Amino acid sequence: MKFIAIISLGLALLTGCSAFSPKPAGSADKVQFPLAFPEDQSKVSEPLFCSLTDKEAVRLLKQGTYYCNLEGEHRQRVCHSLAQQYREKQVWQAGWLLAYSFSDKKSCITHKERLAILNDLNQRSPQNQNRLLEWLNESQAQTLEVIDTLKADQDTLEQKIEAQTHELEELRKENAVLKSQIQALKSIERTLNKRIDDER
Repeated sequence: MKFIAIISLGLALLTGCSAFSPKPAGSADKVQFPLAFPEDQSKVSEPLFCSLTDKEAVRLLKQGTYYCNLEGEHRQRVCHSLAQQYREKQVWQAGWLLAYSFSDKKSCITHKERLAILNDLNQRSPQNQNRLLEWLNESQAQTLEVIDTLKADQDTLEQKIEAQTHELEELRKENAVLKSQIQALKSIERTLNKRIDDER
């Protein structure tokens, strides 16, 4: 749902083709974001979503929102169809939609396949992709890699817990045996003491 909200907000704000124009200097709500170099201003003030690749990005966002809302067998059918299109025809847009619109447990692709798709998209020629999508792909790939690391750490921790649980169980068994032996020794001691007392 967060993905849908972000896309909806993005579409509402970025569907126009006018260049970024700052508000008058006296505006109280004007926000200036820091730049590394003054000449970078042109990089962030160029028109948004006006080029062919930008329009393709908007189309993908809309299509992704549509796929996110699909449920049940319709969702699975579309997912498999996109996967086939990506694998057989190498349509990068199909891969992008797979990686973002089918990122839940009901996806037809695995976590590893999703990461592989994103890495593949990042290896493609920049001319074939929108640079904003490329940045998004890199961020998503990094997130998935962090998830992989966390899962690996969790698996290691679970293995340690399992080993310690097994060790604890063995110690409990040994403790039970020792208690039994102590009870047996006490019983022998009582018997011996009784015999000694009887002989006196």
